[in-house]
Amino acid sequence: MNSKQGEAEIVWKNTSSLWEKEYKLVCSYVRFKFFVKVKGKGRVDSVNYFSGNMAAKNFGSGYEFSNGFYPNKAYNDSEPEYTFRAGKPCHRLIRTNGLMVPPMFVYSFSCEGIGERLALGLVAERGEHNFHNFVYNLSELFDVHTGFYLSTDQDGHTYVDGEWTAPYIIGYSAIDDLNACQKYSDYYFSSGIAKPVKVGSKPRFWYGPFICGWLHQGIYADKQGASYASLCKKWLYDEMLDICEKNDLHPKAMVIDDKWMKAYSTYEVDPERFPNFREYVDECKAKGVHPMLWFMMWSAEGWPDEDMIITDDYDDKALDPSHPLVIENIKKSIRRMLSSEEDCYDCDGIKMDYAFVNPMGKNFKTYSGKYGAELLYDYMELVYNTAHEIKPHALINNSVCHPYFAHICDQSRLHDYFNTNRRNLEDLSLRSQLFAIAVPGALQDTDNAGFITRRDTMRWQLNQQTIGVPDLYALIPSATFDFNSDDLGAIAQVWNEYSAKIDAMVGEDDLCK
Repeated sequence: MNSKQGEAEIVWKNTSSLWEKEYKLVCSYVRFKFFVKVKGKGRVDSVNYFSGNMAAKNFGSGYEFSNGFYPNKAYNDSEPEYTFRAGKPCHRLIRTNGLMVPPMFVYSFSCEGIGERLALGLVAERGEHNFHNFVYNLSELFDVHTGFYLSTDQDGHTYVDGEWTAPYIIGYSAIDDLNACQKYSDYYFSSGIAKPVKVGSKPRFWYGPFICGWLHQGIYADKQGASYASLCKKWLYDEMLDICEKNDLHPKAMVIDDKWMKAYSTYEVDPERFPNFREYVDECKAKGVHPMLWFMMWSAEGWPDEDMIITDDYDDKALDPSHPLVIENIKKSIRRMLSSEEDCYDCDGIKMDYAFVNPMGKNFKTYSGKYGAELLYDYMELVYNTAHEIKPHALINNSVCHPYFAHICDQSRLHDYFNTNRRNLEDLSLRSQLFAIAVPGALQDTDNAGFITRRDTMRWQLNQQTIGVPDLYALIPSATFDFNSDDLGAIAQVWNEYSAKIDAMVGEDDLCK
């Protein structure tokens, strides 16, 4: 039936042992939408799209495409870069194998002999992103040929008593893989599901350059046979600032990384690692360097009450960020980290990390009932809003790469580079394009280099400013890379030219005074 001019709508119904089901296909000039609505009572483990009757011998849908693209950088470096063969499943899961957290839930498929792509994207209304992953699966059709279907993983955390409309599929053509992602992101914004980043005046230090101590810690840790986190100490960050001063490097911000705190869940500075921490922060600011603190998500380390801890299918323990007492602790911790009040640290930003260990599995329940990307959203929104209420110019840095999260990200972090690779510039440049599509308007933290070979490391360090905010994670030689004064001099020249441009563009402001 035609619902309106330029649109055709087809509805059909079916039943299963648990649900009454209604399927609706709505086709317009630019896309189709495929909806599934169920009526009944029960928990949803997954939603399977284009699968047909999975209880039958032959199920799934036929396909003509040969290759697929999914915009989630593999955490496991043995996996292909974003692409996969249509005859192989794509299980690029957030928890075990993803750097975009979460990624855009959209596939782009190419067909030999046809120039454009077929894009299939998953769209959920606000409050309905109760899943982690959007998976490309294979099935057997008629014993001789492979079919496909797409699925989500609500894992029983979506409860229905009455009617429920599942997240729906949008299908459309795209010029190429990035165009498919762009149209997906644009749909989220134009439909009102996602809110765009607020574009306006930003504090000068948000633009950097940045230094971060993670790999500097790692170089010492490797020499001592210790953990990276054990080297997060004041003397090491003093050394980084001293090397910067001696080599004409002028960072605007410094990220104090893992593990400045006594326990991950309480976010209280370890006085043995950083004695007189507030004085240290004041000293850094007097030098024109804004300290930021690394923020470990989900960890229950040091948390006294087991009732607020989730144990997931990986046997990892995580705090339930929807529990009122955990929320109270997060708010209290962020105030201590950012406020200029007495007994607070007065730092100027937060680098959120470990989003990908968002708990998974059927055998737990959160206080709010939220799960997956929706639980992550509530967690990140809590941190973002609390931080900006306490300090409006605080910088929130994270690795979300989905438009639903765009308005709770000030700066996208491009995330880790694998030191087994030798294509740092190309790898992170592509990531930058994906983050810009998903979180338009946010600045980009260009993150680290491999620090293994000079060619690969310096190609990235000398070109970061063409992508986003320059960031330097180490300033001393490693076991494999004799990082020297000439290298630092080259970076200093790039940084100083970049800073001169930013100074002229942004100007000196009083947003963070």
